[in-house]
Amino acid sequence: MTEKTTTQAISQATHTGIGESAWASARTSSRLDAEMVAQLRMVLSESFRTAKNWLDLIRALRSKGFYLQRDQDRMRLRDANSHVEICTCRFLGFPGKELEARFGAPLPDDSSEA
Repeated sequence: MTEKTTTQAISQATHTGIGESAWASARTSSRLDAEMVAQLRMVLSESFRTAKNWLDLIRALRSKGFYLQRDQDRMRLRDANSHVEICTCRFLGFPGKELEARFGAPLPDDSSEA
């Protein structure tokens, strides 16, 4: 896949214009194929790596159509429009426990609203 094709696929997958992203069709990690996982990681990894605090991360994810939710001791990535769970942060390579240790406090309760 060329860089231009990858960029187009990411843009299409991130914003479909119909109230949810294409990611919302992958309700759990078992439904994400390898190419979709690679694209999702490419789209989000910089946001996770460069965030200085929860607010930075929440805003960066929101701008890409996602939000985080702490549920059953896991940090879950959700589609911001449909609220469908996409995968856990651990699946993306950024475990919730590590994020909490790095940012020093639990995820704010209103992360989908930031």
